[in-house]
Amino acid sequence: MTETRAGLGKDTDELEGDPRTPMTAVASCLDVAGGQGGWCQDALAGIPLPDSPELSPALDRLHAVNSRQWDAEDRVRQAGDREIPAIKREIDALNGNRHALIEQVDRILDAAWSANEGVPPLTESIGSALDRLSVQTLRIRHIERLVGRDAGTAERVAILRHQYDDLVWSIAVACEDLLSGRRRTPRPERMKLYGKSAR
Repeated sequence: MTETRAGLGKDTDELEGDPRTPMTAVASCLDVAGGQGGWCQDALAGIPLPDSPELSPALDRLHAVNSRQWDAEDRVRQAGDREIPAIKREIDALNGNRHALIEQVDRILDAAWSANEGVPPLTESIGSALDRLSVQTLRIRHIERLVGRDAGTAERVAILRHQYDDLVWSIAVACEDLLSGRRRTPRPERMKLYGKSAR
């Protein structure tokens, strides 16, 4: 697993707009030849991915956004009353950008892996599953830092790693089912409008 916390100190405004905009210079999670296996390589190893120049940057940016959101959620728990609204707005912006990136990943994969409408859908899209894998990777990394301070931490890390392995296996099987035509992806669009009021 690699961590992408370095270089993430950008203004929240930079998260607005096109989710394809580079966020940070991190090695691609698919750059296995360069020795950078990254957070999602385990799940996607051996899967014939579409030859899209947008896929790898979108996955890298998704992990970077999740890392920054993790940090913001840590900060809001320790913040004073005056600081909380600004951090909450940052979290909302990051969350909106995160969902846009998940949809972008799903659109790239769906365009390459033609869907058969006559087969049952997966319970979640591959983009959503990879998002969960990104968060699990961050969770393990943060809990690992506490090993030695708490007698139960090592046991928690072992449980998290088992959950990580199960999720990697599930994503790999789901990708195989999609490629074989046994399953299709659910509709990727999410209807929640972040920062938009229905009133």
